[in-house]
Amino acid sequence: MKLKECILLAASALNLDVAFDEQLTDTEKLLIRCANNCLDEITSEYIPLKCELTVQSSNGSIPYSLISDTVYDVISVTDINGARVRFSLMPSRIKVDKDGAYKVIYCTRAPTLQLEDDVPIELHLTPRIISYGIAAEYLLVTGFYEEAVTYDTRFKDALKRALSGHGEKRLKGRRWLI
Repeated sequence: MKLKECILLAASALNLDVAFDEQLTDTEKLLIRCANNCLDEITSEYIPLKCELTVQSSNGSIPYSLISDTVYDVISVTDINGARVRFSLMPSRIKVDKDGAYKVIYCTRAPTLQLEDDVPIELHLTPRIISYGIAAEYLLVTGFYEEAVTYDTRFKDALKRALSGHGEKRLKGRRWLI
């Protein structure tokens, strides 16, 4: 799914007239910023973007500068044979016991996207769910706080349903015995 698709749904729900011509209006630029804020919230609080990278440590440390993405959580560090390695997080590096090649699995934030970029979040999220978050963010930024709460509630409820792995629950029809 493209970011533009999610933004157009949000704009439609907010009754905003957007065309996304060559010259973007201030409203369109704001919607793009709101969309990126929404995706950042999703990836930092609900669906982490996990990445893995093989790096070489020196002096018992792996500098974050060796990792091109912004790391906000390290999930695991394994050696070249796949065995888990004890590690500790420092402000500028990951501390390991000895030098060598390590595979680091970490979480990163969503990249800043443009209109035609693909949204990197898969797990059962539809453009409609993301559009609720964009609408909530837009309303909050523009000062419509009560309306923002409504869309934020829709957004968080839809996220919980999508991430629960369970669809709609129905009970089987029963008969009354008299």
